[in-house]
Amino acid sequence: MYIKFWGVRGSVPVPGKDTLRFGGNTTCIEVRTSDGQLIIVDAGTGIRLLGIELMKGDFGKGLGVAHILFTHSHWDHIQGFPFFVPAYIGSKDDSGNKLSGGCNIFNLYGASDVDDRLEATLRGQMEHFYFPVDLNYLSAQINFHPLASKNIQIGNTTVMARRLIHPNGVLGYRIQDGDKVLTVATDCEHPSDGSIDKNILELAQDADILVYDSQYTPEEYNPVAHGLQGPSKIGWGHSTFSEGARIAAEAKIKRLVITHHDPLHGDDKIAAMEKRVQEIFPASMAAYEGLVIQI
Repeated sequence: MYIKFWGVRGSVPVPGKDTLRFGGNTTCIEVRTSDGQLIIVDAGTGIRLLGIELMKGDFGKGLGVAHILFTHSHWDHIQGFPFFVPAYIGSKDDSGNKLSGGCNIFNLYGASDVDDRLEATLRGQMEHFYFPVDLNYLSAQINFHPLASKNIQIGNTTVMARRLIHPNGVLGYRIQDGDKVLTVATDCEHPSDGSIDKNILELAQDADILVYDSQYTPEEYNPVAHGLQGPSKIGWGHSTFSEGARIAAEAKIKRLVITHHDPLHGDDKIAAMEKRVQEIFPASMAAYEGLVIQI
């Protein structure tokens, strides 16, 4: 399994001199499976760069097929989709109907009870009030699929989705390709009672890689608990690197990758957080744009 990070930020893109090392684009992860399937997790602004790369191959000819797993429909996880060039590639007849065999195909997956909302949200951000091209203009074939409780199969790869803790809901994913497992748990908050969410443990058990939401330091998340003043982030739907390390140890994962970096965190801050998490769980690192992991 080949994994590449195209966007690692949360909330809003942050280009600038202080984000050169870890990058400023919002969430997007590319996954290539052993049988050649392309799975994309989320469509933050990082998907624009992925799309440019994909255009060099079959997607530039209208012959590409990909599967996009949406964790949820908050802005920073969908805002790159209108700028995803392969979605514009396809052939149409004189009546505007898409021609089979001449269009890129994208299968989009979201939670079963927010599937309609996912489509409505993607359409909404491309309405003429906000964007010059609407979703119907796209020449690629776009298929929306609700994710129910059962697993889905993409080629030889099994995808399990479970609900995690986040305002308006979020899905975490376990992507299993043979004996290789990638778990993605972004935009999730740990339980306030000190326990570990059983759903994330199910997703992460014995995984090779756990990609975990670590937007805040423990001190930022709950200042009072550390004798500090300042606004609490409890209930905002995000977690800390220390909770990520705790889950990694409990689930016996091989490597922890912290992500969804706060827009207020520059390179030096993230590097310091990376060092702190490695002191708790040595097989840890902070995600950065262009990071490639092969398992």
